[in-house]
Amino acid sequence: MSKFKDFVQSLFPGEAAIIRRFQTLVDEDKKEILQQVIECAGYQQSDFETDPKIDKRKYSYIKAWCTRQLKVINVDERLSWLMKLEESILSDNIQPGQEKEFLHTIRDIRPGDFNFVKYYEIGRLYRHYLQIRFRAKETELVTDFLNKYRYEYEVGRQLNDKIHQATGEIMQYYSKKKDLNREWVDILSSIFFNESNDGYTRLLAWIRLVFIANSSNEYTFLQEHFKLFEARLTDGTFYSRRIMANFYSQYLLFYAHQHDFTTAAYYGRLSIKLKNNDYLYYSNNLVAVLLRAKKPAEALEQLKKTASLASASSNFHNKLTHLSYYIRALTDSGKPALGESKGFVFHNLHKNEIFNYRWHLFFTAWMRAMVYAGKYSQVVRLIRFYPRLLTGEAGQIKIQGGFPILQWISDLVKYKTGDLPLEDLVVRYSAIAISHGGTYSEEATELGKAVLGRQWSLCAKSD
Repeated sequence: MSKFKDFVQSLFPGEAAIIRRFQTLVDEDKKEILQQVIECAGYQQSDFETDPKIDKRKYSYIKAWCTRQLKVINVDERLSWLMKLEESILSDNIQPGQEKEFLHTIRDIRPGDFNFVKYYEIGRLYRHYLQIRFRAKETELVTDFLNKYRYEYEVGRQLNDKIHQATGEIMQYYSKKKDLNREWVDILSSIFFNESNDGYTRLLAWIRLVFIANSSNEYTFLQEHFKLFEARLTDGTFYSRRIMANFYSQYLLFYAHQHDFTTAAYYGRLSIKLKNNDYLYYSNNLVAVLLRAKKPAEALEQLKKTASLASASSNFHNKLTHLSYYIRALTDSGKPALGESKGFVFHNLHKNEIFNYRWHLFFTAWMRAMVYAGKYSQVVRLIRFYPRLLTGEAGQIKIQGGFPILQWISDLVKYKTGDLPLEDLVVRYSAIAISHGGTYSEEATELGKAVLGRQWSLCAKSD
């Protein structure tokens, strides 16, 4: 029963929706169990109450039944099977069962299938295998399939190349080396919305669109995309646990952009149900939302769970993000000295790599911890050692916008160390606020109150 409960808790709400669509059970006890499974997975209830009157074997049956139904439509399971088939063909070791299933499948396959392009490419390989073995009947069947869908296959390959071209420009846009050609949004959207394109190509287009939204911090244009993607997940067209977890992680970003942190955290918790290669990235996203939602205790707990994974990660971007959020979570939990110490150790180990990645996130978290720990002289030394912190921030803001938090920290520390009169601090505060439309960031306000105490009111009046 504990294993069954673990199984229920592992399910995504989207999987519950898929299971509901397949429901064909007749036995009343099994139907009751399945309905409870759907409710617990779909609504994230923590407790699954078993009925002692029901035969435990029926619970085992439901678990196996659900697993089987999901596996049948899992596009990653199908891709895995296709990869094994490809290896078998290339090594002249294809089995009768593999041949029978492939020949049966290509009778029904359509260009909109998720793995259509892979089916077509394997069909080409398989035709070579068949021809030199004088298997005319099978060769004719495969050739008919290849001739029938040759145009759709060529379109799929051309779209794939087009997406590669878009990716290069999008990555340059992400690094702010050049402006993005906004026509790519329309091109990628047309690929995604076209139901006749294969699912994998549509997924590639979707990922690039989300990347554009994340880079520009603008998600409103993706509302219809999210609706369609969710529909195709729950009808099985795009379904796999990997894709579903990624979708929930992107939904987190969508709702975080709208400052709906409760909903964003809900989807973030769903995304980390699956531990795969992107687990640390999904976890970092969840932690970011929890910190913005003022839930540092939960954020810290999640960071501790992924600490060893982050330490061993070869992805320095994710490693640095994890460490930066760890410092911030410790600071927000009332342990700024511990956060500052953690930043100090990480900086000494990776000082040559930090500036190649999310340096602004790291130094903001680290210097913020120093301020809350009252270590103002260390902030001064750090800024003197790295004058590019302030110049780099100014250049970054000029290109992509944002708030000069490092500059504000520098000004606050100068005031505390006697290098900047309060009157000048007030003037600088007012100038920064005016340059940002008369507003100040929540983080900057909290820092100001923490450092200035009662004197904060003087700055606040200048806003």
